[in-house]
Amino acid sequence: MGIKPIPVDKFVRWLESRGLSYQRTKASHDHYNYPERDPRRLTRNVTVRTKYKDIPLFHIHTNLQTMGVTKAEFESEIKYF
Repeated sequence: MGIKPIPVDKFVRWLESRGLSYQRTKASHDHYNYPERDPRRLTRNVTVRTKYKDIPLFHIHTNLQTMGVTKAEFESEIKYF
């Protein structure tokens, strides 16, 4: 099947379903991470560029790598959002 660009709001709902929450905005980039004391907290934030309506493939792949999520996991979960 392969991953395709998806709407920003769909990706954000998926992030929130995995426990990540909004941290801050810098320019047109929203940053998400696990809460401060959560042991799953990432060393690098997941960044979502809200300027465009869809998230490009490269950004999806980078964010999945940051989170340690496989493409197969993502594909199976994203279809419910």
